Amino acid sequence: MQLVGFNAQQVRQGICQRGATTRQGERLPGPIGPDTLAKNITKWNLRDLEAVFNGAIRALAKAGVFGKQVTGIADGTDLETTERYTGCGQVTRMVRIEDKRGKVHEIEVTVYGWKVLLLIDAATKIPLAVNVGPIQEHEALWTRALVTQARLNLQGEARLHKVIFDTGFLDGTTLWWLDQHAVTFVVPAKANMAVTADARAQAAAGEAITVGRRVHTRRHGQGRKAWTERLETEVVGVTGLTTYDQYGTPEHACQANRRDFQAHPINAVVVRQWQGKDYGPGGTTVLVTNAPVDQPLRPFDDDDDRSLIENCCIKEAKQQWDLGHPPQKTERAVRVHVLFTLLMFALATAYRLQGEREATGGEPVGWQRWRRQLLEQTRDHVIVFAQGYYGIFHLAEYSLLVGVKLKDVPPGIGTRQDVLAKYRLTKHR
Repeated sequence: MQLVGFNAQQVRQGICQRGATTRQGERLPGPIGPDTLAKNITKWNLRDLEAVFNGAIRALAKAGVFGKQVTGIADGTDLETTERYTGCGQVTRMVRIEDKRGKVHEIEVTVYGWKVLLLIDAATKIPLAVNVGPIQEHEALWTRALVTQARLNLQGEARLHKVIFDTGFLDGTTLWWLDQHAVTFVVPAKANMAVTADARAQAAAGEAITVGRRVHTRRHGQGRKAWTERLETEVVGVTGLTTYDQYGTPEHACQANRRDFQAHPINAVVVRQWQGKDYGPGGTTVLVTNAPVDQPLRPFDDDDDRSLIENCCIKEAKQQWDLGHPPQKTERAVRVHVLFTLLMFALATAYRLQGEREATGGEPVGWQRWRRQLLEQTRDHVIVFAQGYYGIFHLAEYSLLVGVKLKDVPPGIGTRQDVLAKYRLTKHR
């Protein structure tokens, strides 16, 4: 903090009065202007920043923040901008809108910007790997890069043994690559795929399936009018499906129309019933996986955890960490901003994990609640630097040490001698 921090006078008056005569209005709080800060941030070399990010994740792994077996969750999010951002991508999409009369129409909309792709640890919600690409590129093109980088960042300390994707990452050759590298995957299949129809047909016929059921209750109302609803979830596991022709190497997929073609088998989990809603014997959602499906609720629960990356990482980064507000309207500024923001997000998440467990007994706490708790705990504390040392004191303790007379001393503070004894300080007159 002595190297990069500012003293009170610099915060109040700034570090330079250059341009003060032309500046309109009062000076905004802060030692330097936002434009100067933006220019300096965007000068950071991208490769160096990537190295810093990956090095930080390796340091967290070495410190034991992650478990020995890590489950990763991959997802992508659009970082929409305007066409004025230099180097941005663009894609035209069909959007459904409803007019004043309630009629639904489909219109074409061109969206500009970039796509942020993340792979996070399901347990800690810390990003393990990050990539930024044009908004029009498909997520499946980045799967191998994300998984490879995450495995390198965990190498020697933990193992990425499972990855959960959404449908956007579905690609047969990539899934085969994961299988060959001993990485378990779970990903929803598309409704128009042959393997989806095959899995539903076998689930309806009861062929080569295992059934998993779960029942939980939901309470409604209060007092005498309270009643309990019984909700059931039923999934079935189907093994040895050979109708996913793209599951293999690119050369293997090109031979799908040959008579002697032999497809690689893959497993699936079909959802028949979810929280009381019945979808019939053939079910609805189909999850393809290379994991065993003798206990089909396990892959089902893995897929259900996909919402963690959206709710605990992506939304948080966009709303509370301003991920969608780069300092300048350039591609370099966007990439630097994304990497730097997610680096701070990862370090701050690791920092608060231990304190969160101690304060709440392991109960998950969101960022907003944690910040409110931290502000409540530290609002009466100050940090003091003196001759290469620093100390954190309660404001009342600091006031007593510098000789300020207090009318009301908070409970537990004591006298000046008590404060000196508490911190094992020698009394100076």
